[in-house]
Amino acid sequence: MKLAAAEKNRRSIIKSISYRILSISVDSVVAYFFTKNVYETVSIVAFVNFYSTILYYFHERIWTRVTWGMKK
Repeated sequence: MKLAAAEKNRRSIIKSISYRILSISVDSVVAYFFTKNVYETVSIVAFVNFYSTILYYFHERIWTRVTWGMKK
């Protein structure tokens, strides 16, 4: 079995952005369900997704270096 090529930074950035779009959508629905307030919803979602995007990027980059579970 052939190993997948190492991911480039650009690919990780695009994956992070696409995941954030999905996450923002879901977070918005959930936050609004609980707050029933657009301003609070926007504030919560903006804050959470700002730091989550950065965290996800670094998580993704670390996992590109982990060989555990890959076949040689």
